[in-house]
Amino acid sequence: MIPIAIRKKYRYLRARVLSLGLHGGRNHVLTSEERRASACISVVVAIHDAPEVTDRCLRSLERNGGDAEVILVDDGSKLDRTREVIDQAITRNGWVVSRHSPARGHSRACEVGVKMTHREYICFLNSDTVVTPFCWSGMVKALQSDPRVGVVGPSTSRTSTQQTIRRAESCRFYWTDGQIDEYAFRHTTQNQEAAPVDMEYVGGFAFIVTRSAWTESGGFDPHLPNYGNEVDLCRRLKGRGYRILWTRSSYIHHLEESSFQQHFTSEELHHQRVMASSYIHTKPG
Repeated sequence: MIPIAIRKKYRYLRARVLSLGLHGGRNHVLTSEERRASACISVVVAIHDAPEVTDRCLRSLERNGGDAEVILVDDGSKLDRTREVIDQAITRNGWVVSRHSPARGHSRACEVGVKMTHREYICFLNSDTVVTPFCWSGMVKALQSDPRVGVVGPSTSRTSTQQTIRRAESCRFYWTDGQIDEYAFRHTTQNQEAAPVDMEYVGGFAFIVTRSAWTESGGFDPHLPNYGNEVDLCRRLKGRGYRILWTRSSYIHHLEESSFQQHFTSEELHHQRVMASSYIHTKPG
């Protein structure tokens, strides 16, 4: 068994090597195309504590959210620091917040958020993500490419599907926001003309659903409060003839399991995954 300290050192050195040339000194800003795309989107962020990653997420959304409508849902956070982060964000930006206690779970929190939205497309964003200046237009283009498209997800640093980019995954805890933006610029530029990929489902860390698809499907299943709700939603939408797409021309960084699920133990998370997998594969369409 390799000692933990050595494994940590190896991961650090590997990330340093993979980050060579990725200085992150360039000040990337939203293009007019990205800003126009953002104006079609309502972003719903469900939050349950994890104040440090939440603060990082909200500040990235502040920089790169453009003209998107932003709805924060505080699902029973218990830490004063979390409430402070949320209060500061809404004061700076005029965003809308809904608070409730006790926690109702991710599915219900998102449902509350959707009821407060007004835009054509709804983006569900985990609070352990970093939004880049290169995320909106790629997803909106994919949504508008075919009326059968119901859900679109971006490339990322960590999720359970092929959306994960291995270089970014190895560096996901080490990159600064500037390095993340620089990597997103290079990745999306390289894949600007890449065709979207049809998927069974996209990762729930960040994806956009059309309002009509959300309404027709009935949204997230409340019986899956914290895990598997995006898989189940995509499965039901595919059963109704919708397409689920991943676009390489969009990038949102994901730390994974640092946000909404932090108040669960590893054993509880494993149990939820087993139960969600069983539920999704046995529930009728």
